[in-house]
Amino acid sequence: MTGSSEDNRLEWRGTVPYAARFGDVYYSVDDPQGEVRHTFLDGTGFTDLCHKDRLCVAETGFGTGLNFLEAWKTWARNAGPDTYMTFLSVEAFPLSRGDLRRAHDAFPDHRQRSEELIAAWPGAIPGIHRIRLAQGRIRLILLIGDAAAMLAALSFQADAWFLDGFAPSRNPDMWRPAVLAQVARNSAPGARLASFTAAGEVRRGLSAQGFVVEKRPGFGRKRDCISAVFKGTPHPNEPGWCRRPDALPRDARIAVIGDGIAGRAMCRALRDAGRSPTQIAGTDSRAYAASTLPRALIAPKLIRGDHPFATFWRQAYWDAVRELDNLENGAAWIGPRGLRIAEDGPEGAAKLHRLKEWLAWPEDCLGTVARSDAMPDGLFLPHAGSVDPDTLLSLLGPPADIQADVATLRRDGTAWTLVGKGNRILFQADAVILACGPGAFPLLPSTPGGFGMRIGSGQCIMMRGPGGPDCAVLENGYVTSADRDGRFTIGATAAPRAKLAPVDIRDDWTAELMDRHRRPLEASEAVIDTVWTGLRCDTGDHLPLAGPIQDPVKFGRDFAGLADGKLPNEMPDAAYLPGLYATTALGARGFQAALLLADLVASLVDGDAVPVSDQVLAAMAPSRFQLRHIKRGR
Repeated sequence: MTGSSEDNRLEWRGTVPYAARFGDVYYSVDDPQGEVRHTFLDGTGFTDLCHKDRLCVAETGFGTGLNFLEAWKTWARNAGPDTYMTFLSVEAFPLSRGDLRRAHDAFPDHRQRSEELIAAWPGAIPGIHRIRLAQGRIRLILLIGDAAAMLAALSFQADAWFLDGFAPSRNPDMWRPAVLAQVARNSAPGARLASFTAAGEVRRGLSAQGFVVEKRPGFGRKRDCISAVFKGTPHPNEPGWCRRPDALPRDARIAVIGDGIAGRAMCRALRDAGRSPTQIAGTDSRAYAASTLPRALIAPKLIRGDHPFATFWRQAYWDAVRELDNLENGAAWIGPRGLRIAEDGPEGAAKLHRLKEWLAWPEDCLGTVARSDAMPDGLFLPHAGSVDPDTLLSLLGPPADIQADVATLRRDGTAWTLVGKGNRILFQADAVILACGPGAFPLLPSTPGGFGMRIGSGQCIMMRGPGGPDCAVLENGYVTSADRDGRFTIGATAAPRAKLAPVDIRDDWTAELMDRHRRPLEASEAVIDTVWTGLRCDTGDHLPLAGPIQDPVKFGRDFAGLADGKLPNEMPDAAYLPGLYATTALGARGFQAALLLADLVASLVDGDAVPVSDQVLAAMAPSRFQLRHIKRGR
């Protein structure tokens, strides 16, 4: 929870924001930028850290973001061309976009950085938010919620910590042992730490967690501040069965198979991290690829609860909205923005009302709409909407480097050999990422329990004519908003599929779609323009496959004890097929999951902080199905 608006009210003392809840200012009245540079940047030797290939910085208390902006500026001046920075920050009481802008007005040298940050600002939406900045060279991972809980939800290794937050006497929760324990757990060996406070309980708390603390002269009127070095041992949360693999060498040859939304997003994420992937995809698979859809809908899968399924799909929705808004100024969006989610009858309306109350999103993110002649009661999401897939793919990157279908993958010594038709060798790579939807099916290793993948065929219709919908609709299927030429899409059918091949158009499916959407179509004079068919795949638990692929033989042997009642923490760390990863089985919402999943897999490739919780990461691990198979053997 982020607190009530009364709790979070902001006051202004001249140009300085003041938090009424804590009775304290957000930054120094005299020279806030000088204080940040002295306390946090000098206190951690930040300039030296900027030379790392991948730098991970973490912070307690994002506040106005001044620490982040100063770190960004310093890093940009000192970092090499192929390096990148991840900055994680927790904030229980995020400022509004307007207050953030007003606070930043005092720092004109940060104007460009500030505008980029504010454009992607999530505000008071609880959870984890990944923000791509500086053309992908900086990732800001905002953790909106309680500090101890949010830091406990992720496992990462920070090279530097900025402990900010309000003074311990004003905000003791930020400095309690539970928070400091998470700081230590998520510190790399030798991590550096700095804080404006030199309070005895903070110094003793850090010492108890393995930090060697020393006092430094404070800034301005403040007598002391502290810096520290972590001498303890980090303790990641994840169980051994989904342990993260070692990072790939920086010069590793990486092949990405797939040229749809998953493949393009994956290549962009790798390029953001300073790598040069080779993308491979063919023409045969394009005949049934889901990314050739005429229109895609960015629509959240809204479910109450904090279990991984609900958490991931909520996060993926906001991640996609943020990315699309900032990708060439929203060029991939098409038609009027907004999505109406409708449910028939009083029971359906009550269900949506309960969902809205539970989510507690700000009113400008989720509203209620009353019944109209064409639609029942429902919810309205102004940030959702319709996307042109062709435009989005072109904005993410160029087409595949090698235009050929991969028939088989073969491990030859220390490399992967990608083999095409007629046993032709297409490419050799140190690592391969399967981002090819149902095309991953024949390329995955034979595994007891499989990977839970299911292939399905679908059909949708492009309509054209006057009177098209003025926003997207989600009710018994979907209807996209009409573009300027009066075109919109209705969909979609779904049926099991046994083979990878083009899907024939079926007249009975066309009739079914027209009948299913008769209510939103009643006000339109549109007629059928074109009919699209294709394949998509999902898994039995409706979560993607995202992460490294286990070695089926070693995994089965190492975890066989689970069938006899042994616990996972009694098992060894998982063994993986060297350099083989997947981001596939994205299901019906691939266009809003692909960007977040690409960043996740790129983070695993680099050994960096992933932008999802440990629970979500484990829930999407490809090895989960073999693990369940072993447990069922009991």
